[in-house]
Amino acid sequence: MSQPPSLAAVFRAPGELIFEERPVPVPGPGEVLIEVGACAICGSDLHQFDGHMGRAKFPVVPGHEIMGRVRALGEGVEGIAIGTRACIENHIHCGVCPLCRAGRVNLCQRPQTLGVTRDGGYSRHLTAPAQCVIPLPDALDDATGAIMQTLGTGHHAVMARARLEAGEWAVIMGMGPVGLCALAVAKYAGARCIVTDTVPERLEAARRMGADAVLNPLETDVVAAVRDLTGGAGADSALEVVGGMQEATIRQAVEMIRWGGRAVVVGQFGLAPPVPLGELQDQEKDLIGSRGHPHTFEVCIALAAAGKLDLSPMITHRIPLAEVARGMRLMRERIEGAIKVVIVPSEAA
Repeated sequence: MSQPPSLAAVFRAPGELIFEERPVPVPGPGEVLIEVGACAICGSDLHQFDGHMGRAKFPVVPGHEIMGRVRALGEGVEGIAIGTRACIENHIHCGVCPLCRAGRVNLCQRPQTLGVTRDGGYSRHLTAPAQCVIPLPDALDDATGAIMQTLGTGHHAVMARARLEAGEWAVIMGMGPVGLCALAVAKYAGARCIVTDTVPERLEAARRMGADAVLNPLETDVVAAVRDLTGGAGADSALEVVGGMQEATIRQAVEMIRWGGRAVVVGQFGLAPPVPLGELQDQEKDLIGSRGHPHTFEVCIALAAAGKLDLSPMITHRIPLAEVARGMRLMRERIEGAIKVVIVPSEAA
C-alpha cells in the first residue's frame, strides 16, 4: 500500500519559496527515512533564501536543525531501531580528506549539508545517512531536540575555540540563538558573562539565562563598559556572534579583551571587516575562527537532558509547516519577540 504524499517547503530559486507534495522518499543503502518531528529555522536559512550562500543548491528543501523519528532503514543499516527519536546531524563529512582524518570534520573539504546541498527538514520526511542519527532521551522534547545543532555551535565556540575556564570574563556579542546557546555553555563552564545586543527581548532572555551583565550598544559604550566591569583589564575572551555587517563588532571584540586575550569570530561575515592588526600584534591578542559544531551533539544532549542547560527562554515560537514564510519573517524582522522559531510539521495550519 503506497503512502500519502509528503509535504515539503522548497527554495526553488533565490527569493522563491513554494510548497510541493512529494512521494515519501525511499532511503538508499546506508540511509534512514526520517519523519520530521521539529525543524528550527536558522538565520543562515535566510541567507540561503536570499542567494547569499555560495554552495547552496536550488531547488532544495531547506532546514538543517532537525529532530525526527526513524521510520525505515535502507540496505545495510544496523543498530538503529524503527521509531528511534533522534537529532539528525546536518553536516555530512567525507571521512577521507586530510582534515577529516585529522578529526577536524567541520572543515571537511568535500562536505554535504542537509538543507543546503541536499533536502532537509522543512518537510514531513527526509532521508539521511545512518551516521547522522543521534538518539534523543525522552527528557528532551521535540523542539529542544531540534536546537541541539545550535547548542553544539555555541559549545564548540566556547569550549574548543575560546577555551573558557571557570572564573574568566567572557563577552558574548549578539543574543540570537547561537549567542544565547554560547551564554548557556559559558555559564555552565563557570565564566562570568557580559552580553550585548540591541533587541530588548533578547537581552531579557539573556538575563533569564544567567548573564552577569547586559549591554545595549545603542545606549552605552560597550567597550568602556566591559573595561569598567573587569576592573580595567578587559575580558579574557570575546565571542562575536553578530555576523553580517561586522565593521564595528570585530574591532570592538578585539578592544574588549585583555592583553593576551582571545577574540572568537562565530558570526558569518557580510562584508570583510577591518581588523586592528596593530593591536593584535602589540598585545599578543588572538583572533580565532569558530566553525560549526564538531563532536558536540552527544555532550550537548546529555547536558540539556540533565537540566544543566536551560534553553527554554530562546524557543519563542512553534509553527506548522504551512507557516514557514511567516516564521522566516518573524526571524528576519525580529518581531513578536522572536528568537528561535521551530517548525512542527505534524501541526495543522
